[in-house]
Amino acid sequence: MYFSLGQAAKEAGVAKSTISKALSSGKLSYTEKGTAGYKIDPAELFRVFPKTSKPEPDELSLDDWKPSKGQMETSPYSAAFEIQLAGLKHLLAEKDRRISDLEQDRAQLREDRGRMSQNWQEERLRLLKLIEDQTSAVKLLTDQRAKSEIEVEAQKTFWRRLFGSKRSKLDKAA
Repeated sequence: MYFSLGQAAKEAGVAKSTISKALSSGKLSYTEKGTAGYKIDPAELFRVFPKTSKPEPDELSLDDWKPSKGQMETSPYSAAFEIQLAGLKHLLAEKDRRISDLEQDRAQLREDRGRMSQNWQEERLRLLKLIEDQTSAVKLLTDQRAKSEIEVEAQKTFWRRLFGSKRSKLDKAA
């Protein structure tokens, strides 16, 4: 049994133009195209457009409420209310479970963030101490005299360094 274009649209619950576009784009394949139109395999149709279950008009779903004539006259409480109430209780329980899961996740994330912050602070202090130790080691290896003493030493001529002079002795005293 194959569907025509109109039957396929009706079964899938979409417009004919939607089915036609799917056929022309290659998204939906067909068995043959004749003078009578397309022949579309139901399995192929429902692969592309999943079948939605349509409730019977007399059948109630969880969010429908249709009181029958007898129920309206006798009692406001009915099986339909019971079904709807059970569905709503189930939804509330699921909502509460999700909320508690999210709260636990948030608490865990806060703990992780605090732990990571503490680890970063400890690592920062460790690195600052390491930098201070390295700086003090570099100071021990470099000449720490004032630049003026080094420049004065470099400006002395060979003869002054060899024999010394009154001025150089005065420079040293100052």
